[in-house]
Amino acid sequence: MDVETEQKRPDVLAESILRAAGMSVDDLKSLEAVFRDLATTFAGKIASQSDVAVAAEFVRMESIEKDAIASTLMRSGLVGTVQVVKWASRLLLAADRAFVDCGVDALFGSGANQDHQPHRPMTSVDLGVARQIFTDVTASLDHMFAGGSDTLFQTAELTEAAHFSVASVTDTRMICCTMLLKVGGHSGQIIIMMPRSSFRPMQDAIARMLQQPAHHSDPTWAKKLRLEVSRAHIDIEAFIQQGSMTLEQIALLKPGQILQLPKDAINQVRLRSGKQALYKCRLGKTGTAFTVRITDPINEEEDLLDELAAG
Repeated sequence: MDVETEQKRPDVLAESILRAAGMSVDDLKSLEAVFRDLATTFAGKIASQSDVAVAAEFVRMESIEKDAIASTLMRSGLVGTVQVVKWASRLLLAADRAFVDCGVDALFGSGANQDHQPHRPMTSVDLGVARQIFTDVTASLDHMFAGGSDTLFQTAELTEAAHFSVASVTDTRMICCTMLLKVGGHSGQIIIMMPRSSFRPMQDAIARMLQQPAHHSDPTWAKKLRLEVSRAHIDIEAFIQQGSMTLEQIALLKPGQILQLPKDAINQVRLRSGKQALYKCRLGKTGTAFTVRITDPINEEEDLLDELAAG
C-alpha cells in the first residue's frame, strides 16, 4: 500500500465518525470549537477597524424550540436575515441594543455612545454601523465554513425587532450560538440562529475541512477541530454478516432457534457506528471473554466490487 493511501485513511475515518456522532443537533460539543474560533475571527475583523480595545467572547451553543425561538427574537433589538443560497437555507442574527452601541463605539471611538440608552430610537448611523458589524459576522462564518475562499453568507435585511414578523419564522428547532462583543467596558450580545436546513451543509463543510486540513487557511483551527471531534463519544457495535433470508423465514423465527453461520464467519465480523461501517474484524477469545481483532478499514466501494465479482 502506498504512502498516499495510508495518509488518506485517517481523513476518511474522521469523516465517517463525524457523520456518525459529533454533529447532530443533540450533541453540540463538536460545534463549540468552530464557534469559539469564529468569535476570535470576528474580534480580529472589528479590531482591524478600531483604535480602541475590542474583544469577542463565545458564550454557549444551545438547541432551542419554537417558543424559545420567538421569545429570543422578540427580546432582541435588531434582527438580521442572512441568506445562504448554496445551502438552500436562511440564518438569523439577533442582536441586543447594547451590541449595536458597542459597534458604534468600536468604529467611532469609545464614548461615541456615552449614554447607551437602550430605548433610544436607532438612527441611520446606528443601522449603518450594525450592517457593517453584521457583515463582519457573516465574513467570519465564511472563514469557518468556506475557508475564506468563497462567499456563502450574505446579509440581506436588517429589521428592528419591534417590526420583525416572528410569524415568518416557521422553524420548530434551531441551533443558537451566543457571542459577546466587548468595547470600552461595555458589552453587547449577538445570537447566530441556524435552522435545520443548515445542519447537513454544515456537516459537509466541516468534513471537507477535516479531509483537507493542509489547504485550509488556518491549520491551527483544523487541528483543534480534529481534537474536539476525537473527544465525541459514540456507540459502536460488532456484528457478523449471516447472509440473506426470505421474509417468510424471518416471520417463522422463534426463541431457541439455531441459525447456521457461514464457514468463514469468524472473519466476517464488522465494526460499525450507526449506519456507518468502520472496520473489518476477526472474532476471537481472551479467557472467558469474546473479542474482536481489527484487521482492515472498510472500503465500501471495494467491497461492492468484490460482491459483484463473486456474484
